[in-house]
Amino acid sequence: MRFVEIYTICLTFLCVSAIAPATLAQESPARYYEQHYFDVAVSGGSGKFAGALAWNHLHGFGKKQQRFKAGYGVRFTGFVAANKYYTTAPAKYTSTEQNLGTIFSKTLQENIDTITTATAATYSVNLAVYLQYTLRPRLDIGVNIDLLGFSFGSEKRFNILSSVYDAGQAPVQQASPTSFNLLLTSDNDKGSLNSEFYIRYWLTEKIGIRAGYTFLFSEYRTKQNLSFDNGRIMNDRYRYKAAMALVAVTFKPFGKS
Repeated sequence: MRFVEIYTICLTFLCVSAIAPATLAQESPARYYEQHYFDVAVSGGSGKFAGALAWNHLHGFGKKQQRFKAGYGVRFTGFVAANKYYTTAPAKYTSTEQNLGTIFSKTLQENIDTITTATAATYSVNLAVYLQYTLRPRLDIGVNIDLLGFSFGSEKRFNILSSVYDAGQAPVQQASPTSFNLLLTSDNDKGSLNSEFYIRYWLTEKIGIRAGYTFLFSEYRTKQNLSFDNGRIMNDRYRYKAAMALVAVTFKPFGKS
């Protein structure tokens, strides 16, 4: 999964570095009004599915063509998966480094423990950042990533799968989606976060279709810390990393693409 995490961290830096100057760029009221995008996306893979509803606003660079755009938005994501393994989430256990270098650090396999449930379902509402470039008329390429927000969902029963699970604890534990989401790059992230890489073709001035790739974190938190390896690991956060194919429809009601 490291290659998709490298994609995510590169996307993070591109988006965050671009969004600040973009939002400060001067833009006429008419042009601002035109750049509202509404989006419905579905992503899927073996035993997993995500649906997303989003609004975003993009700011264009340049006086004429404004091919490069950066912006912000709000996205609701629902994720459902069957019989997937959720593994130890905190970077202090999974990686040798807990900073921006985590993405390139060695994974500490000996610290990875697993919980699983028949059907996982997490729902999130997050602020997101967006980058887009118009390759040619009607054809865009873009990336986006959730920044921060909150998650919710019903409590689930998870089975604990570990050879070093300390005795005296129930082998089945209750867990709920981690409530607070925050982008910190790679395994430093907290909660459930969504990101996309896509190509979009505008069928008309107002309707476009997208295809691409979704990389999504879904995270649960057990009601109590679970103890492993004689108490060496005490953890209540577990994550599933989902890579899925993406298709979507975009509606841009107020202006030209």
